[in-house]
Amino acid sequence: MKKSILILLFGMFFLSKTYAQKYFGKMYTPTQTVEEFYAINDVTKPYTVMGKTELDKGFRSLEKTQAKIIELAKQKGADGVIFTMDEEVVATTSSGSGAVSTKKENKTTGYSSNTTTDIKEKKIRATFIKYK
Repeated sequence: MKKSILILLFGMFFLSKTYAQKYFGKMYTPTQTVEEFYAINDVTKPYTVMGKTELDKGFRSLEKTQAKIIELAKQKGADGVIFTMDEEVVATTSSGSGAVSTKKENKTTGYSSNTTTDIKEKKIRATFIKYK
């Protein structure tokens, strides 16, 4: 019993530490402070893009996810992070029904209804930047 609880706790700790660790790009000397931006036009200093990370389903809260990305940016040596959040349609469902009425002689009336629903998934994208 104790062994299974220990394995479960270790697994939860491992997953909570690694869900924001997908990164593609260059690495520099770690930094202590990282500026946060939510639009490319908000960055006033000249910069170069050093890398990107992306998270889709699985983040618990936006604040915790943002903090994890900032920590990752510090480790990779970023001076700033440009955050964006998008929704992507990952599937579409459709349902419909129909009915036919023949109440009047020699007259048939048909009714139909169709509903289409998009299933969306939120993605957080972060672009790591290094000032020139």
